[in-house]
Amino acid sequence: MDKPNIVLVVSDQHRGDWLGRAGSKLVDTPNLDRLAQRGVTFEQAYCSSPLCVPSRMSMMAGREPHQVGVFGNEDILPSGIPTFAHALGLGGYDTVLCGRMHFVGPDQRHGFQHRLVGDITPSYPGGPKTDYAHLARTPGPVKDSIDLAGPGHSPVIDFDDAVIRGYEDFVLERVRAGVQDSLLITVGLYSPHAPFTCPPEEFEKALAAVDAFDEVVAVDDRPHPWVEDQWRKHGLNEVTPEQVRMVRANYAGLINHLDKNIGRIAAVAAELPGDTIFVYVSDHGEMAGDHGLFWKRSFYEPSSRVPMIWNQISQGSRRYVAEGLRMDLPVSLTDIAPTLVALADAPQLPNVDGDNLAPLLAGDPTDSDWTERPVFSQLVDGSTSAIRMVRKGDYKCVYYHGSLSVQLFDVRKDPSELNDLGSDPAYEDVRAQLLELIREGWEADAILSERSLDRHDKGFLREWGRKVGAGRMDLWTETGPFFDSVAAQRAAKLERVGG
Repeated sequence: MDKPNIVLVVSDQHRGDWLGRAGSKLVDTPNLDRLAQRGVTFEQAYCSSPLCVPSRMSMMAGREPHQVGVFGNEDILPSGIPTFAHALGLGGYDTVLCGRMHFVGPDQRHGFQHRLVGDITPSYPGGPKTDYAHLARTPGPVKDSIDLAGPGHSPVIDFDDAVIRGYEDFVLERVRAGVQDSLLITVGLYSPHAPFTCPPEEFEKALAAVDAFDEVVAVDDRPHPWVEDQWRKHGLNEVTPEQVRMVRANYAGLINHLDKNIGRIAAVAAELPGDTIFVYVSDHGEMAGDHGLFWKRSFYEPSSRVPMIWNQISQGSRRYVAEGLRMDLPVSLTDIAPTLVALADAPQLPNVDGDNLAPLLAGDPTDSDWTERPVFSQLVDGSTSAIRMVRKGDYKCVYYHGSLSVQLFDVRKDPSELNDLGSDPAYEDVRAQLLELIREGWEADAILSERSLDRHDKGFLREWGRKVGAGRMDLWTETGPFFDSVAAQRAAKLERVGG
């Protein structure tokens, strides 16, 4: 074996600042902290979009969402676009997906040769869904997820356990069989995504930490019109301080539970022969009440910044990842694909927007090419709203197409983003420079026009999915304590009705 194994763990909705290593006292993350302490952490890593599917498809291809035509959670990544799984397959790797990647449409592989378990969300528009029972609406951006926040069991917890058991069985059987081929295995988890329901054994500890240490970022005195629109649309002005407390405690508990799962994954990864590189990222973050907002779809730091940890979990003959480095420069999920390809010595992907981080992982000093490199994120909401963010140097600018108001923050001096410089005359030059970067190669009017036409296609496919469909496809088979409890409750109700 002359190439490293790669274990890539992708969680869902984990904000970058809620890690012990990042200084948070709200969470207990010893496994992630240990991986970070013995590896390389990128402390200013940004998602490609604060929404699952565009961010993940961008990460897979190494291209920005507008370059792959994926903007919403029902968008389908064209099978003709190569991904890092294709590249590593060409590089001689066995490529395996275990669990979630939120692929949409008939192609549920996009270069992966094998898939274990499946996904927790529908495989195609209008397709079958996981049964959340009384929590049915809580995974979405609706107030139910806030109103029902509290300890307990949920499909998210059962799903992650099934994914990890599938991963453990596969890897350990491979080790027992003495397989020497290099392995890329992507482990897709759903925690700490809503519902805000953490295991009861995690709740009391998380609640105590929230009560002792939490400081919610205040609602803006002069909120941007987009923020006010979100408050109105989702009824967020009605959220009480107690509800915020429960959301944040359960979100923290989900992260604590996630960390234990990371420990399980890392322990098994250490059994693989030769060099093994372990990577942890999330697709976007979670507002959790900061600025009066919840969920994702925002370009504030809690929603747009994610954890990114690289670790050489076992070492054979070569050092790929340095120990104990904290990189304080902006990077993107689009950098994942070219970096994995470089580490695997695989054929380079065409047309990538991201950059190869391997020199930084090896400990090479940074220069202005990295510290001044712009990093982008974007969100297209339906056919009416297009937003793009750029982070360059100390500044982050958010452009709302069709609005005269932009947001501008000095995230070094103002990490909580309380002082919007978007209309400050003293920053006119900075604002102009960043807006020029945002508009370059990004045609908002053309994107929105295409989205307007596309909604008819989506509606047609959604109707087909509901009335005809292709079965469960790669939807996870529901098992675990949550579903046992739901089945028992339904059986008891039927018995009462029958009696």
